[in-house]
Amino acid sequence: MAPQPSAHVTKAGWRAGEGALPRPPARFGDVRTWLRRHGSTIALLTPLVLYMALVFAAPMGLQIAFAFYERVLVKEVLWMPKPAFQFGNFINIFADPSLRFSLAWTVGVAFFTVTINTLLALPVAYFLARGKVWGRSLIELSFLLPIFGEFYTIYALAYALTPEGPVNWLLLSLRVINKPITFVGSPLTVIVWMSIPTLSVLLIRSAFSGVDTVYEEAAQTMGAGSLRTFLRVTVPLARNGIAGAYLLGISAAVGAYTVPILLIGSYNDWLANKIVREIEPYFNYPQASALGVILTLICCILMYLYLGTQEKEAAS
Repeated sequence: MAPQPSAHVTKAGWRAGEGALPRPPARFGDVRTWLRRHGSTIALLTPLVLYMALVFAAPMGLQIAFAFYERVLVKEVLWMPKPAFQFGNFINIFADPSLRFSLAWTVGVAFFTVTINTLLALPVAYFLARGKVWGRSLIELSFLLPIFGEFYTIYALAYALTPEGPVNWLLLSLRVINKPITFVGSPLTVIVWMSIPTLSVLLIRSAFSGVDTVYEEAAQTMGAGSLRTFLRVTVPLARNGIAGAYLLGISAAVGAYTVPILLIGSYNDWLANKIVREIEPYFNYPQASALGVILTLICCILMYLYLGTQEKEAAS
C-alpha cells in the first residue's frame, strides 16, 4: 500500500518530489538570492545613508517645518517659535524691502560674477587643454588653492587691499592715485574676488579636452582663423561642460557667506548673512528658516539644471 502524503504536503509537491517535502515558496528564495547578490552593497551604503539622513535630511526637514512656524513673545522676554502652518514668513521676504533687496542682490551678484568668471576662464582653460604648458600640475593646483585654502587667500587679499598694502603702494608709485584707496569694507572687493576664475577653469578645461581636435583642424583647413575656430567650433562643442561650470558656479555664489563677512563685515546684504542676523540677535528662527528654504530651493534648481547638462554631455 502506497504511503499517503501528510496533511501539510501539497499534491504538486508530492508528485514532483515523490514523497519529498515541497520547496519553500519562491519569494523567500528570491529574497535570499537578492541578499546574497546585493548584501555587500547594502552594507557599504548603509553608513552613508544614515549619515546623510542625520546630517542633511533631518536638518532640512526641521528647516522646512520651522519656515511655517510663527514667532511669539514668551513672558515679554524671549521670542520662541510656535507651530502654526502659515505662509507669513515667505510673504514677508517679498514684502520687506530689506529682505527683497538682499535676495535680488545675492542672485544678481551671483549671475554677474559667474558670467565674468566664465568669460575669463575660457581662454585660460583652452590654453591648458591645448597648449604645451610647463608645470601644468602646479598651475592647476593654484586654481584649487582659493577653494581649499579660502581663509588664507582671503586674508592675503584683505592685506593686499589695505591702504598700506601692495596694491595701493603700486598705484601710488605709478601716480595713478594721489591717496590710498580703502578697498576693504566695500562690496566691490567681494565682487572682484568672486569674479576671479578658479574651479571653473578646471571644469571648462575638461570640457575642451573632450573636444576632438579634428574638428578644429577641419575648420582651419577651410580657412577659419584661430579665434573664429575657437568661437564657432570649440566653444559650441564644449557648451554642455561650459554650461555645467556656469550653473555650478552660480550655485556656489548664491550661498556666499565667508567672503562677504571677512571682507565687509557681518552687516552686509548677502542672503546667507541675513539668515545669520535673523537668528542673532533677533531669534527669528521661522524667518531665518524661510530664507534658508528659498536659498536651498534656488541651489536645488541650479543643481538640477547642472545635472541635466552633464547627462546631455554623456549622451552626446
